[in-house]
Amino acid sequence: MTIHLDLATVLLLHQCSFLVGAVCFIYMRIQSRSGEGLGALAAGYFALALASALAGLGEQHVLSVPVWGFGSIVLGMTGYALFWIGIRRLSSGKFRRMDWAALVIPPLAAVVAVATQFHVTSYLRGSVGNAFAFASLMASAVCVLRDGARERLPARIPLAAAIGLGGLLALMVVAGLLAPDVAPMTPIWAFFLRIMSQFAVALFVVILVTERTEAELRRVAETDMLTGIGNRRWFMSQLPRTALKGSALLLMDLDFFKQVNDRFGHDAGDTVLVSFAEAISRTMRAGDSFGRLGGEEFGVYLPKAAPSEALAIAESIRKVVRALVVECGGEQISLTVSIGVAAVEESQPSLTDLIKTADAALYAAKDTGRDCAVLFEPGIRAAA
Repeated sequence: MTIHLDLATVLLLHQCSFLVGAVCFIYMRIQSRSGEGLGALAAGYFALALASALAGLGEQHVLSVPVWGFGSIVLGMTGYALFWIGIRRLSSGKFRRMDWAALVIPPLAAVVAVATQFHVTSYLRGSVGNAFAFASLMASAVCVLRDGARERLPARIPLAAAIGLGGLLALMVVAGLLAPDVAPMTPIWAFFLRIMSQFAVALFVVILVTERTEAELRRVAETDMLTGIGNRRWFMSQLPRTALKGSALLLMDLDFFKQVNDRFGHDAGDTVLVSFAEAISRTMRAGDSFGRLGGEEFGVYLPKAAPSEALAIAESIRKVVRALVVECGGEQISLTVSIGVAAVEESQPSLTDLIKTADAALYAAKDTGRDCAVLFEPGIRAAA
């Protein structure tokens, strides 16, 4: 059975797909706290819907070819330029003035159209417009994938695929217009399939914005708002339920921190905590986890560290803290830290037992006189 597609119906569906996408972008822009790029995407889809509407009116002979041909080519190129701008900003989250240079291309095309009248010839108008669509869409797909190295969200891959598919279908239109005998499909079928890709683009943009919002909420929920490092909830999520052989846990407590608050004030205490967190963060190896457990207590999880290495790391942290001098309100505040080290050797204790042994070693460090690191040994009584 042969399915017949008439151009007027395809153009109407094409127009509807852009309008639905534009409405989705506007809705997400209103709902999203950070809707970078969604406004440009909505404007781009509206421009493309209008270009498609003009083409539909031309197909019905309501408008003359010079009028609708000129309007559709200029609006279409404007729409894809805005789409590029919107995707760039949505993908990177950054505003780049140079991206707006893409809007120079449609006026230049308008000047060329007036000078050469290429827009009154169907295959020339279609080839130029779809070639620009191909370039804009493929560049947008590459942008979405490239920025994925910075922000790993699952929706990026299907979004890039949907955009890239739209670009390839635009290229099929060009091939169908310039070389119909060898083209893999007719321009009408390519236009029809692009409707699916346009719906898919709108869908995955919505999903991407939703995933980004959820990721931000998780980040806020798992970040200590004072120091900017992971909080207790995040830190505990980094620890395995059963401690792995060759790993270690460090519990750290700033010595006499209450005296800092009492003598210099709580603002100075906050500055001390921030400076401490920044200094220790710089010493962390790739794969190590460092978080604030509450108050002046911090933890470090070392997934790969023998007992001697874990103690050496703890000693290195102690020396870093001892050398740290925090300036606040004209005062210089010196710090020391006590560290308890629990290393996993033969047996694999539960997470609760690992924390208890590290806590016992921390208390032993405090009892020893503070400003020291103590490795848990069987002779040290674990905290109840």
